Amino acid sequence: MERQIIRQFYQTVLREAAETDKISRETRTELEALLKETDGETDPGKADQHRDELFLAASAAEENGFVKGFQYAFRLFMECAGE
Repeated sequence: MERQIIRQFYQTVLREAAETDKISRETRTELEALLKETDGETDPGKADQHRDELFLAASAAEENGFVKGFQYAFRLFMECAGE
């Protein structure tokens, strides 16, 4: 339940930051650069599938990183508050 609330908060933060995608612009830029480096190495039919898989993994990683960071920050706050 706790993680779901944090994930909803993450989606709200993205919307408020005018991020319409599931990943940040910075991550998108990094992925695009990575994909350019591998252009021509992948079968054109599989290239789109490979791209989609990379973006899906990046989206999940960003969201999970946000959740973990939020949880760690809260724990640190509680320790600092003497709880």
